[in-house]
This record gives sequence, structure tokens and C-alpha cells, in this order.
Amino acid sequence: MKARGFLCEYQEVFDDWERFKIIERVPENELKNKKCHYLPHRPVIKMQSETTKIRPVFDASASEKGKPSLNHCLFKGINLIELILDVIDRFRTYPIGLSGDIEKEFLMLSVANQDREYF
Repeated sequence: MKARGFLCEYQEVFDDWERFKIIERVPENELKNKKCHYLPHRPVIKMQSETTKIRPVFDASASEKGKPSLNHCLFKGINLIELILDVIDRFRTYPIGLSGDIEKEFLMLSVANQDREYF
């Protein structure tokens, strides 16, 4: 990544996230906390993308030996894929349909302070 010149761009993504309070720096003394788990990440590079050529992808399936992963601990929720036909039917009900997109929506989720150091 460094040889291809993407290291600075990758760092800029994290700098932006920190500036927008999406992520925060972990104090040095908290890095030694054995009860913490930090998600590993890797860059995904898409040269054909017009907006985001490089972005981090986190591995929530990663775990330490004998410990559950973040994905294992989260509530699965309902399967929304099955509801797509209902959404399409409602969309066709009226002569004009609207849709929208929230920029970086997934990054806007919040985790309670007391739960942050565990995932």
C-alpha cells in the first residue's frame, strides 16, 4: 500500500473520522486493558470509484482464541431482504416515488460509552 501511494489516503480517512467524532484515539494506558478487543481492518481500493478510492473494511468476525467475535455477540435481527417486495409494491402505489441516501450512514451508529472498550 505504501509503495502504491495509498498510505496517506488511508490515513486521511481515519483523520476525517476522528475530526467528525466517528472514532476516537485510545489513550496509551488503556491499550494494556486485557478485556478490550479492537477490530482488525484492511484497505479496499477501488480505482474506478469517483468518490472513495480507498476505504477501510473491518473484520467483525475476527476473534481471539477462546473468545467470541463481535458478530457472534450482536443480535442478529430480522431478515429485511424478505421485505423488499413489500417496499417495491408500496413504491409503486403513488405516481411519484422518492428515495434518498444518507452519506456514511453506517458510521453514524453510536455505541454507549460503557460498551466501547469491549468492541
